[in-house]
Amino acid sequence: MRANYHQSQKPEAALQRAHEFISVGKQRDALQNLYDLIKGRRQKQWSQIHEQIMLKYVELCVSLRNSTVAKDGLYQYKMLTQQVAVKSLETVFSALLTLAEKKTLEAQKSSIEKMEEIDDLDVADTPENLLLSVVSGAVPQDRMDRTVLSPWLRFQWDTYRNCLDLLRNNVYVEQIYHNFARQSFAFCLRYKRRNEFRKLSDMLRLHLTQVQKAQQAQTIPAHAIKLTNIDSLTLMLETRLCQLDTAINMELWQEAYKTAEDLHNLMQIGKDKKIAKPSNCSSFWKGGNTLFHAASLLQKFNIHKDMKKQFTGEEATDQATKVLLAALSIPDGAERPSILTKHLDIEEQHIANTRILSALLRMPIIPTRDGILKEIARLNIPEIAAPEVFKLYKSIEFNFDPLHIAVNVQEMLLEVEQLGEKLGYCEYGQYSNSIKKTVAAKIVKQISSIYESITLERLSEIIPFYDRMHLEQFLVDICKQNLVSAHIDHCRNCIYFGHVDSLLASELESENGNISEISKIKTHVSSFYSILQDAHLDIDQSLVKELQEKLARQIKIYLSHKDGDFERILGRRKRIELYKENTELMKKEKLFQSQMLANKQEEKRRTEEYKKLMEENKENEQHRKLAEQVEIQRKVAADRLKKLKSQPLYEMLVKELGEEAVEKMDLQQFTREKLKILDKERKEQQNKLLQQEKKFDYYVRAIHLEEMLVLKELSDERQTSAPALFDQYETRRIDEVIKTREKSLQTFQHLTNAKDDAINFMRSTVLAHSEDLKILKEKWRKKVESVRQKAIEKLADERLKKWQNEVKLVEEEQRRKEEEQPPSQEICKVEEPPEPQQEQQQQEQSQEPPPQQKGKYLPPHMRIKPQEQ
Repeated sequence: MRANYHQSQKPEAALQRAHEFISVGKQRDALQNLYDLIKGRRQKQWSQIHEQIMLKYVELCVSLRNSTVAKDGLYQYKMLTQQVAVKSLETVFSALLTLAEKKTLEAQKSSIEKMEEIDDLDVADTPENLLLSVVSGAVPQDRMDRTVLSPWLRFQWDTYRNCLDLLRNNVYVEQIYHNFARQSFAFCLRYKRRNEFRKLSDMLRLHLTQVQKAQQAQTIPAHAIKLTNIDSLTLMLETRLCQLDTAINMELWQEAYKTAEDLHNLMQIGKDKKIAKPSNCSSFWKGGNTLFHAASLLQKFNIHKDMKKQFTGEEATDQATKVLLAALSIPDGAERPSILTKHLDIEEQHIANTRILSALLRMPIIPTRDGILKEIARLNIPEIAAPEVFKLYKSIEFNFDPLHIAVNVQEMLLEVEQLGEKLGYCEYGQYSNSIKKTVAAKIVKQISSIYESITLERLSEIIPFYDRMHLEQFLVDICKQNLVSAHIDHCRNCIYFGHVDSLLASELESENGNISEISKIKTHVSSFYSILQDAHLDIDQSLVKELQEKLARQIKIYLSHKDGDFERILGRRKRIELYKENTELMKKEKLFQSQMLANKQEEKRRTEEYKKLMEENKENEQHRKLAEQVEIQRKVAADRLKKLKSQPLYEMLVKELGEEAVEKMDLQQFTREKLKILDKERKEQQNKLLQQEKKFDYYVRAIHLEEMLVLKELSDERQTSAPALFDQYETRRIDEVIKTREKSLQTFQHLTNAKDDAINFMRSTVLAHSEDLKILKEKWRKKVESVRQKAIEKLADERLKKWQNEVKLVEEEQRRKEEEQPPSQEICKVEEPPEPQQEQQQQEQSQEPPPQQKGKYLPPHMRIKPQEQ
């Protein structure tokens, strides 16, 4: 009755009733009332009152912390509004999340529980905690304070998960879905929920897989998300970018790597460069992979340059500066596997990982430091970057000054950091340590090409970035990486470059040792020539004037012959184009002729192949028919054999006659053999039964003989022990009777003592209620009398109706007999009309009631009294 009542009431009445329940403190009844209304089948058209009902509904769900009921109600409301009132749906979902967040913040303020102490929100209470609470009896106050935050965090997590599950794969609420997904990332970051972030990432990955499966289905629903839509892909990419940023901030590098792969897959689905937004640069930097960090920044620069027609100004300078600083921070040999990778024998895995990262960045080959620097120079990035960074780039890459470059670079890095603080780009300062390490390695390499040895004090002055201990550690690291061949002599406090023994040299150095020495000499000679030429020009100014005059003459000659050369070049271009056209026409003609010849040959080949195919088809058809006949015969024999094998006598026939003989039998032979075996078995069975009957008779007779002896022994034992057992039983019975009588006497004494009091109490009670008893008796008498009178009247009516029906049946029977009786002369005579007096007497006789019949019931008003008879 309650469910039907709620389904029949109007939304306004249901909302009013919920307010009444809330006013008296019955929130669960109010929630049940609204839940029954929402689940009702009559709610098929949305109106504004439904939004008010849902807002009150989610408020009650949050206050009662009931996420399951909230999910059911939101599902019904989504089905009602997803096509007509998406804004209202977003309002209701947002209200639910806002209330849950508010309750969680309040619980966080009033709780002393730390976020790190809550392991997993999907596990409500562990058995250990429940056992502890049961054993301790009363829960201490600090434990109560610690259990304030966990339920609300769990409720908020369930709310986010339910909302995402309800809104998935629905194009009408796609924007709401992605907004809530980003809010859930913020929830995981704010409350440091690492496990929940992993589950959330898996959930979003599962939803994307379901979207892809829906695209491959035969019938695609109307509300399904289409991956061919650029807006849908953009929303997915933005959500994954937010997921990537959250993973980086939470230092979940494995999830960041998976998210980067998801981004790559979405970009491959889209195949549109405008939606590509590489944002995994920070992930590479945090992971210490400076090579791919610089490569990702370079790809980002290219994408922005292609997307924007006017990619200039402060944004271009900022991105170019970051790319250049990231490239300068790449150490030499960064693309090669590390020493640990070689020792662990996982070089193939390292190469596979670098290829995957290259594919994620849409790079055809694995990037290298030299390749990135060449690409930077080709894109003219140093000129676009900040002047301080451009100066640092020239000093590191083009100047050979190992004795002073470290001091200059240190000053330039300070300028770059000041520039970043001034412009508000704090990322500039993060590259300082990496650039210093790269510059220090370059200084050591250049010094090794100049000196054979150098003292540690002098090297510390040249490289002021490290103290003595860290400098030695740095030297050991670059020697391990095979960037420099050196060893430290602590006795003489100096460093020797090169290997003392050729056996200690690496494989690369042993093969290319001579080549490296020649290249060093060539580099020094060429740089020495350039320096001398610049010095000569600075000293001899006359040579500069001669060069300027020579250049002026050449310009004058160019201007005088410019027009003629231009016309000659144009004519040559026209001749070349005419020649190309003629050549193309000749090629087309030759191609057409060769194509015609090839078509004729192909037609002839096809005709011959067709004939061969027809002949082969005929032969195959004949072979097929023969094979079908053989197969049919084989199947018939197999079916017959299968039927024979299914019979239980098959094995017996095989033992007696052999398997080949049985397989060759027909059904009649098999039946005859079967009857013989059955007859033989029947006779053997009868003989066995007769022998068993004889054995059983002998066995029973022997048992009876042995049983008689045992029964005699038992009878003797019972006769000897019977008197003692009877005495014991009689003694126990007498004791029990005595005890029962004593208890009965005590009970009788108690009742006798209370008899007078009971009688007095009953008398007083009867006297006190005598008037009420009289009134009740009178009411009961009247009620019985009225019921009896109604029953009598009802019975009288039923008997009257029954008598009337019987009279009617008797009259009809008499009428039918009269109609069936043959007509007589008396009946055929015309009867004279009766006289008025006779007619009146007949009417009086007809009005009189019929005489009473024995065994028949008559109503009282139709009965004949004795004196009337």
